[in-house]
Amino acid sequence: MNRRTVLASVSSVLFAGCLTESSPGGSSTNEPNTLTAGTTQTTQMGETTTHGTTTTRSPNLQIPDENHCPPFGDDEKQVICYENADSETNLLMTPSKAQAELPEDTVSFTLSNETGTTFTTNNYDWDVWKQVDSEWFYIAPRAVPEPAMMLKSGGSHTWTLTIDNTNLEDAIGTTGGTEEVTLAGLGGGIYAFGISGWFQGQNYDASVGVATRFELVGDSLSLTPTNDLTEVNRDGDEKHVRASETDVTYRATRVENPDEEPMRKLPEQVIRITPIRNLLASFEDGVSRVRLDGRNTYLGETPQHIEYEGVTYRIETVEE
Repeated sequence: MNRRTVLASVSSVLFAGCLTESSPGGSSTNEPNTLTAGTTQTTQMGETTTHGTTTTRSPNLQIPDENHCPPFGDDEKQVICYENADSETNLLMTPSKAQAELPEDTVSFTLSNETGTTFTTNNYDWDVWKQVDSEWFYIAPRAVPEPAMMLKSGGSHTWTLTIDNTNLEDAIGTTGGTEEVTLAGLGGGIYAFGISGWFQGQNYDASVGVATRFELVGDSLSLTPTNDLTEVNRDGDEKHVRASETDVTYRATRVENPDEEPMRKLPEQVIRITPIRNLLASFEDGVSRVRLDGRNTYLGETPQHIEYEGVTYRIETVEE
């Protein structure tokens, strides 16, 4: 399975974005510096090329016996994740500190390459995951540009992540960057920061994931509607709400026995998809269905079933 297939099957419509969607296995599909027949090059940094043929000697990576970070995607054949930042490995993601404090704090992550081989990646395509009940859930980013970037042996790259929950009333937009990154809408718990890539002369379908864990200390994330949402009316068990900008209607319905397996979603995921955030945050006692007039955000052509805090909902766009 290649990365585009992973995006479709794992991210689903809840991670739709205006650029290329990002998901587990986040690395660009570009394949620069792959030598072709007729190319001549000397042996350097672990790569050996003969006339008309390219062969690459893979770095001898120190892979931990147990992976305590996300598995990334099907493209990633190996995952390097050491909880001890002093581990003697030649490809390592290191946090500036193990814990950060909510509601606002900063932590940096440095990727170091000492493999003797250039590491091809995409510094826009970092991943943040959250661990709940021994399961990893992909959080951000939702969309990324796709340039390929090179990290030569002996080099390093640092991302500075600012967690900022000081204003969660507005809709949370997409976020990105290759050095300075700000994320809102993260609750307390265990997270991982990582990226994936492949070594020069190899292909993206033999990618390596590199990650590290960190903890956010603070309150759990509570799902609330955006500050522009107003209630139109309530008719029995159905509630009708409206956002400030409206060009489409959505509906969320509690479902006891869904006809398909629902996808479990965390508050940190739901809060990033404004229509779904406003739908689920509008439920209350006695309400089994919510209609939302809101801004058009593509949620798929067929109803989607998600499980949120133990309840299954069918999310759909209403044809008027």
